[in-house]
Amino acid sequence: MSRRRTRLRSLARASEYFEGCARGWLFDNAKTVVLKRHGNAVRFHPRLVELVGAAYVSLKVCTPRKANQKGRVERGIRYLRERFLAGRHIHSIEQGNRELLTFLAEVAHPRPHPTLHGRTVADCLVEERQRLLPLPKKPAASEQVEPIPVDKQAFSRFDTNRYSVPPDYKSSTLTVAADDAVVRVLKGDVEVARHARCWGRRQVVVWGVGLAQVGPRGGGSDVSPRV
Repeated sequence: MSRRRTRLRSLARASEYFEGCARGWLFDNAKTVVLKRHGNAVRFHPRLVELVGAAYVSLKVCTPRKANQKGRVERGIRYLRERFLAGRHIHSIEQGNRELLTFLAEVAHPRPHPTLHGRTVADCLVEERQRLLPLPKKPAASEQVEPIPVDKQAFSRFDTNRYSVPPDYKSSTLTVAADDAVVRVLKGDVEVARHARCWGRRQVVVWGVGLAQVGPRGGGSDVSPRV
């Protein structure tokens, strides 16, 4: 999955976690953010513009080779890298997220604020949440969307894996919309299949036990090696 989609999804999820959007987002000049720059004139990636437009957030970038303009953000990254990630084995997104939330609640937030003496990080977060912009009612999409052919066995191939769809859609072309957790298969605006995303390679992901039970909702996906 591209870094651009990962960045957009992470920005949206961070806003959900903080229950609001910061009024301005400051970036360096990564290619996932800036398509072209000439002096102070910046051409941003259109998907990023779509995301900040939905949230009514201002978009800014640092001057090239002026990393100090990002302020203390690198210290927060270093804190997580040294205090949370170092020596930890993360086997899945779900496990990593669970452990990170526990770390934030029990270690990171109760700690004394590094510059505001007598206050904790949690105290400051409560105060700053009051200043955030409300979350957009209709967030910008961050899924990977592309047309996908369905074979005669009612399987669609995505990212080296085969995902089942209802037999009625065999030998047709549908649309896949995927993020890091879910793969959805659409006919126009109608969702016809939904699977947990498989990060293996050359796997067959089947809805329920057999094709007779394939359906757009309910149950779960069985993953088996491709034979």
